[in-house]
This record gives sequence, C-alpha cells and structure tokens, in this order.
Amino acid sequence: MLTLLYKNIFKPIAFKFDPEFVHDQITLTGIFLGKFKITRRFTKLLLSYSSNNLVQTVDGVKYLNPVGLSAGFDKNAKLLNILPSVGFSFEEVGSVTLEEYEGNPKPRLYRLKKSKALVVYYGLMNKGVKVISQKIKNALKTDMVIGVSVAKTNCTRTSDEQAGIEDYYECLKYLVDNNIGDYYTINISCPNTFGGEPYTTEDKLEKLLNKLTQIRVNKPIYVKMPINLPIQEFDKLIQVIVKYKMNGVIIGNLTKVRDPQLIKDSIPENVKGGISGIPTQELSNNLITHTHRKYGDKLTIIGVGGIFSAADAYEKIKRGATLVQLITGMIFEGPELIKQINSGLDKYLKMDGYTNISEAIGAYNR
Repeated sequence: MLTLLYKNIFKPIAFKFDPEFVHDQITLTGIFLGKFKITRRFTKLLLSYSSNNLVQTVDGVKYLNPVGLSAGFDKNAKLLNILPSVGFSFEEVGSVTLEEYEGNPKPRLYRLKKSKALVVYYGLMNKGVKVISQKIKNALKTDMVIGVSVAKTNCTRTSDEQAGIEDYYECLKYLVDNNIGDYYTINISCPNTFGGEPYTTEDKLEKLLNKLTQIRVNKPIYVKMPINLPIQEFDKLIQVIVKYKMNGVIIGNLTKVRDPQLIKDSIPENVKGGISGIPTQELSNNLITHTHRKYGDKLTIIGVGGIFSAADAYEKIKRGATLVQLITGMIFEGPELIKQINSGLDKYLKMDGYTNISEAIGAYNR
C-alpha cells in the first residue's frame, strides 16, 4: 500500500519539483520524525523488517541486516535518529571533509527518469568534520552502525597532491581521536572535485594510504572505488589496498560514462556530474565478481550501484558483496524498498537452503 501511494501520488508530484529541493524537504521530514519516540515507533512499524537470518558480524561490527544507506544522502548526519526505523542496519555519513564546503554550483542534482538514475554534482558539500562529529555524538544511541566517509576538502588548495593527503589525514585523525563512528571509508573516487580523482592511480594511492596508516585506527577501514577504470588499473589499486591491510572496498562510485545504451534520457549540456542508479549496475556487479574471485579471502566487499529490488541486492551478495548500500533505488521506488529488500532476502535464503545471509556471499564464485 505504501509503495502504491508513493509511486502513484507522492512521486509524480515530487518529480515535478527540483530534486535538490525535494531532498531537502525529505530531510526536514526525517528530522521531525526522528525527534519523537512515537513517530520513530510508527515509522518502524510501517517500514522495518527483522530476521535473525540477516544478522551478521562483519570485521568485528554487528549488522542487523545487510542493507545500508550509501554516502551522499545524509551528508551532514541529520537523519541518524530516524534511519534505524526506516529499516537500514547502517548508514554512511558524508562524505566528510576537514573544512566546510558549500557545494558545486547548481544544478547539482538531476533526474534521469527513463534511465532510473540521477546526475550528481554536489562536489562533497558538507559542514566539515568538527560540526558533523558533534552531530554524531549527539544522536540517539541505536543498533544502527554508523560509517563515516572521509574525503579531502574540495578546494584549489587540496588539488595539490601532498596538500590533499594532509587534508585526508587531518580529517581521519580528528574522527579517530574523538572516537566518531563505527567504521571509516576513504573516498578516493568522487568525480566532481577540483583535480578530479587524484588518488586513483597506483603510486598516488600508495602515498595516501602510507600516510593514513600512520594513524592508529581500531575500527574497520574501507576504500570507495572508482567504477570506470580498466580492470588492470583497478587491480593495481586493489593490490595497494591489500598491501596496506585495509578491511575492504566499496564498489563502487558514480559512473562518469554517459553510455547511450544505458542512458535513455537526454541530458542538458549545463548538467554536470557523475551518474548513479541503473547505469552503474552492471559495472558494479562485474567488479564485485572480479574482486571476490581474486581477493575475497583478503577483503570485505560492500556493493553499491543500481539496487532497486531484493533480487538486485541478492545478486550483489551472491557475486561477493557482504553488505550493500543504496540511495537512488529508494528515491525511485520509495522508502518501503528497504523493508522489501530485507524480507525478500530472507525468502531467497530459505529458498536456497541457507540459514544465514553470510552463507550466500560469493555463492556464484564457488
């Protein structure tokens, strides 16, 4: 019923307005719902699904289900109080940078309705690590895992390689020193920044991780991967990540390729940015399979890109993802999608004779 209401009433109206405006209004609604116990409970009654079959411990952290909110939706940690009631077992805040950045010029969010995708050009807009850390500290204590995506401040100063590394270092160090979050992600692959993606080559990633591993971190660290590299270049990055004993990788970020076979909408010339949603699905799935086959014993994989159903999430898990994240699917399908994915995963596990989600990870590769 909720999905029907969303698709037939709310979405047609919302999609007539600027997507950034709609996102801001949804955020305000989420803040309001998260303020009161009764609204949190009512939201949980409508949208949450739980099953012991979906519970797993990953890199020492307990997750009630494998579905998380990807970085980029709750940039400034405003929705921490309501997201557990929506059904997510974890969310990734940010990306967070050392200094505040107001964002790239508008338009910085554009819908591709036929393609089930978004063009994203926020450029690491956020309030900075100190403000966001305080918001995380002040949030209600729940069972939801909080990850923090770390990036370099988006400015001309940090487009210099060494200055960018120092910016990453100081941001991560602040989070670690103040015990913020349950895990960290090093975002090396945001395509909408000064200097592009400066740490997506083997030598530069080596310099970055060599510096960051000087910080004593006792929580899992993952690396958010670019999705458009040739497989040989992708492998070189993975080998650096293994060398520096990162816990895993997130596959992957926005696609920069405007593939006419995947993108059915015309995109105005003034609309810049990377593309999320269905156009990333196959790219993500293929890289997950490849990474799990070659490095599955060394790295945890978190799968992102084109998850619009339980079948999409299960596909990534059977290819090798331990956890999955989404944003765009929820925007197109509605907030009940998280419940549908978790209940659907539970059914798939029973159909395949598994007693826990962990047993399905990488099933295609065995």
